Amino acid sequence: MGTIGGNLLLDTRCNYYDQNYEWRKGINFCMKKDGDICWVAPSSPKCWAVQSSDPVPLMVAIGAKVRLVSARGERLLEARELYNNDGIQYLNKRPDELLTEIHLPPRNGLRAVYKKLRRRGSFDFPVLGVAAALNVEADGSIRDAKLILGGVAPAPIEVGDAERALVGGRLDREAIDAAADACYLKARPLDNTDFLMNWRKQMARPFVVRALEELRRQL
Repeated sequence: MGTIGGNLLLDTRCNYYDQNYEWRKGINFCMKKDGDICWVAPSSPKCWAVQSSDPVPLMVAIGAKVRLVSARGERLLEARELYNNDGIQYLNKRPDELLTEIHLPPRNGLRAVYKKLRRRGSFDFPVLGVAAALNVEADGSIRDAKLILGGVAPAPIEVGDAERALVGGRLDREAIDAAADACYLKARPLDNTDFLMNWRKQMARPFVVRALEELRRQL
């Protein structure tokens, strides 16, 4: 039985890990399972399997919290604190803890949207996810902004330069383009999932534009 909590705790994915035993044995395994090398980045000391959950970037963007419960007590974490930028140790969660609750903040004018790049139009894992969330003042200026990239790293990536390009101004073409350029520079996908990594990076810019243009239509 699938749950949104299970989706938030989704294992990281990689072309070298998401294979059958015989295939993985044929390459002498990888760091994430039984080996000692990351085949995506052989000189790297860490695993680069990617965070591939759709709700995760959005939960981080809107400032959601999660409650973790075990026999030793409870913890309430910001969603962004739940994820580590490591394909193996990808969760800040102990094995004995269960995710029991998701706390969403009051809306208070918050608007958010999520855009997803994937091969199929039906169910599929994202190879790029863009979550954008804005709080806008009555005069149309942006009070707060969050731009989070998913599907390009072991953890969701917050793009601070893109947020700074938006806050304090209006959501006009210039601001949208500046935020999209910042996300393009920040996105550094590796060859560990579907599609060519360079094309996935190129898609960061138009997908951010689409997300922000949708939010602009809601203002």
